[in-house]
Amino acid sequence: MKLKRFRLILLTGVTSGLMAQDQSPAPKATFERPGYESPLPVLLELGTYHTHISNGIGYWRGADASIWIRNNPKFTPVFLFNSQTRPEGTQQNYGFFSYYNWTKSFYTTQGFSVTPFVEQNRPLLFPRQRYDVKAHYKTGFNKQLVLTSGFTYFDFRNSVRGQIYSAGFLYYPTKMVIEGNYNVNRNQPGNHLSSSANISAQYGREGKYWFGATVGGGKEVYSYVAKTPLEINVSGYSAQVFFRKWLTRHTGFMLGAEHQNKLGLYTRIGGYGRMFFEF
Repeated sequence: MKLKRFRLILLTGVTSGLMAQDQSPAPKATFERPGYESPLPVLLELGTYHTHISNGIGYWRGADASIWIRNNPKFTPVFLFNSQTRPEGTQQNYGFFSYYNWTKSFYTTQGFSVTPFVEQNRPLLFPRQRYDVKAHYKTGFNKQLVLTSGFTYFDFRNSVRGQIYSAGFLYYPTKMVIEGNYNVNRNQPGNHLSSSANISAQYGREGKYWFGATVGGGKEVYSYVAKTPLEINVSGYSAQVFFRKWLTRHTGFMLGAEHQNKLGLYTRIGGYGRMFFEF
C-alpha cells in the first residue's frame, strides 16, 4: 500500500513585548512524515483567552480566529484576527502569515499584522504594525533537525518600536517535536538591548492528540514613554502547557494555560481554548 504524507503545522502564540500580547496563532514549523493522510485544504480555528494581571493592571480577555488555506504544497497563507479587551478599552488586530517551501530543505515563514487607527490619548493594546520573517533549513540524513533564524520588527507610537533577532532549532524524534530559541531584543527609544530564551517539547500524533509545554526566561529593557519617561529593566520567566485533541477525523479542540512572572513588576496567569475544523 502506498503511504500518503502529511505536513505537520504547529500552532503557537507569538508575543510582541512591551506588555502587548499578540495571542494569534502563527505557523512555526513544517515536517513531512509517512503514514498519514494529507490534511483537508482549509483549517478554521476559533478561540478565546482570559488573563489576570497582578498589581492592579487588571483582567484581559479576548477572542481570536484564523483560517489556513492548505491546498498548495509550496505556499500556505493564514489570515488572522484578534480582538482584546482590557480596562483601557477594546481593540482589534488583523494579520497575515504564510510559509513558503523554496526547496525540499529550505522554507520560510513570513507575515505582518496591523492595528487600525487609535486616538492619541488611548493606549495601544497591540503594536501599530508588526513584521516577521523566519528561515528554516533542514539538516541531517533524515532531515529531522531544522536550524532557524528570524527577525521581527514592531512599532507602537511616539518612536516606541523594537526589533527581535532570533536563532534556534527544531528536532523531530519519533512522535515528538522539540524546539529551542534564543532572542536578542533591541527597543527604542534608547536602543536598549536584552535577551531571552525558551525551549518547548510536544508529544503526540496528528489526527489523534498533541500535548506539550514551553518554559522560558530572560530580561526586558525598554523606556516607558510618558510625561515622565521611565526606564524598565526587569527579568522574568514563563511557562505554558497545552492539550490538542481530535474529536472526529476533522474537528477538535485545544486547551492551554500559562503563567508569567515579571520579577518585581507583575505576574500573569491565564488560559485559552480553541475549536478547530478542517474542510
